[in-house]
Amino acid sequence: MTLYQIVRLMQNNSTNERYQELARKRLSGAISPEEAGELAEWLARDDGHPLEVPPEVAEDFARHEKKIRAGIEKRIGRKSPVVRALRLTAAAAAVLLIITSGYWYFQSGKPVHPPAITVKSNDRLPGGNKAVLTLGNGRQIVLDSAAVGTLYNQGGIQAVKLDSGCLAFNQDVSASPLQFHTLSTPVGGQYRIVLEDGTGVWLNAASSLRFPSSFMGNERVVEITGEAYFEVAKDVSRPFRVNFNGNTVEVLGTHFNIMAYPDEEKSKVTLLEGKVAVSNPAGRRLLQPGMQALIGSTISTRRANVEDAVAWKNGYFIFDNEDIHSIVRKLARWYDVKPAYQGDLTGLTFSGTISRYENVSGVLSMLELTESVRFELTNDALRVSR
Repeated sequence: MTLYQIVRLMQNNSTNERYQELARKRLSGAISPEEAGELAEWLARDDGHPLEVPPEVAEDFARHEKKIRAGIEKRIGRKSPVVRALRLTAAAAAVLLIITSGYWYFQSGKPVHPPAITVKSNDRLPGGNKAVLTLGNGRQIVLDSAAVGTLYNQGGIQAVKLDSGCLAFNQDVSASPLQFHTLSTPVGGQYRIVLEDGTGVWLNAASSLRFPSSFMGNERVVEITGEAYFEVAKDVSRPFRVNFNGNTVEVLGTHFNIMAYPDEEKSKVTLLEGKVAVSNPAGRRLLQPGMQALIGSTISTRRANVEDAVAWKNGYFIFDNEDIHSIVRKLARWYDVKPAYQGDLTGLTFSGTISRYENVSGVLSMLELTESVRFELTNDALRVSR
């Protein structure tokens, strides 16, 4: 598989979705041998058209590609051929970032050449499955250090950590009064829970879910902060409602993502499957699959790239012409770093796909290889500049 092939595959919106997915897995190193064979077979039938690079910057693109390959080779060092082959796919990701890294590069027609890449003094590991369960009686259970099995079984309330690492929760309402509990993830954490009705909830970093031990009455209501992905168990007799920041999402059975961090300008509700209603004092909007609600002082809707919205749940960072400040906020939550900005970074945007399970240096290096941004990491302080 050539660099041009995999970048063009990612760049072509008309490409079969299955092969775009395989290309993203190849770039992140998460592809299985069977999937790699499937992708290679499809590429063998490819018509071989060259990557469409604007002629006015073609020479500069070739120079950047050569530099990226040299940088990746230097990072790989003397590792085995297999490891080297896997890591070299990162070069394709970096070139993809160059091609689509915002208007500053191709659409201006004037390539920018900032100073050389900063050498970082340290590194930070990616986040992982970390959470604290706070029961209605005030007892706290640290889930990341808890062994698989029953964590709590008292008064008819049972919490079990499954082999998959997720939390299953239920209550015998005849044995104890209804209680509300809170599942919280720290910065650098994520966690999944299966509620009493079978609804699955994935929490992103620095998020929380407040939920009852059992859903009583004619509705199911939970509350979140931060970001969460829901796969709601269908029950037409009991609507499922999610409250956040004075807003409500109402569903019967569906898959959707809510992003409601306090440091983001707007909250976002993205619908993958089914139908939801988003409401607040400003109004009410219905969403169809593939739509996203943007919630501020008003509620507006637009078509969404649903894969981008749930990339965090699937182990990726996917940036689609995304502002550097938004990107750094995501990195800060996942790697537990404190960003500081130096200079004017207005208009600096990137597109690309990077695994969330890279060390932070791997993600920063991919961004730096575009030669439009520089990072300096010292302990947990991340300085961002041009």
